Amino acid sequence: MLKRKKTMEIIRIILMILMWFLIIEFSCNFIMQTVSYSFYKNAEKTEQVSYKPQFIRFNDALTGYGYNLEKASDKVILFFGGSGYIAYNSVAAYSGKFDCPFISADYYGTQDSKGRMNLDTMQKTAAEMYDWTKKEYPQAKIVIMGHSYGTGIATYLASVRETECLVLAAGYRDVSDLYNKMTPVFFGPLKIFISNNIKTSEYAESVSCPVYVIGSDADTTLDSSLQKKVSECFENSELKIFDGINHEDYFINDNVIDYIKEKTSV
Repeated sequence: MLKRKKTMEIIRIILMILMWFLIIEFSCNFIMQTVSYSFYKNAEKTEQVSYKPQFIRFNDALTGYGYNLEKASDKVILFFGGSGYIAYNSVAAYSGKFDCPFISADYYGTQDSKGRMNLDTMQKTAAEMYDWTKKEYPQAKIVIMGHSYGTGIATYLASVRETECLVLAAGYRDVSDLYNKMTPVFFGPLKIFISNNIKTSEYAESVSCPVYVIGSDADTTLDSSLQKKVSECFENSELKIFDGINHEDYFINDNVIDYIKEKTSV
């Protein structure tokens, strides 16, 4: 009888540990996804406007902004901003650095785009922005650029649409690289607890265009060693690590812009 009680107590303890383990994993996923999405849903338009964004309605539900929309060019940039860099802010900060149309969309469920934000609708946003762009600029080649959180969906788009090249600044292999900075609980098989995981490394297997992966030795958010790992996910990639550029400053740095222009002619 005593042995049976001890066995039952051990089972109870194991089940309690398992229960708390599951609670922690699911809670961390929910919190991190909510925080990540809030950077787009709740972001305010910047008052520091270097280039005046032009409103775009891609369809009845999807909207965004662009710049140089009337400019004659054989290239068009589709841009996916990082946290806080909604379409308006991305265009306002970066677009005038490039001598061609520059377009960014707000994911479904964020800003003026209707619906709900999740992995499926982020992918849908990217594909529909691309298709709209090809109709408006049928002769132009598409250059896809992404920064930080936006690099995952940028890579997805390059994996499902014809693309001149892909530029990734401060990328990640999947969102565990981001989440583990705040809640280091998503390693190995525990990544299964991440819902709506943006799996850049898997998308990379279907990317055939040239890929330029950019990092910095001063980036403490998604560091240069991670960029090397991101670069290795692609069959045809070039890694460029700059000196002294902070995580937020890639697309306002002249050295980075000159490198991108050299590689893409935009």
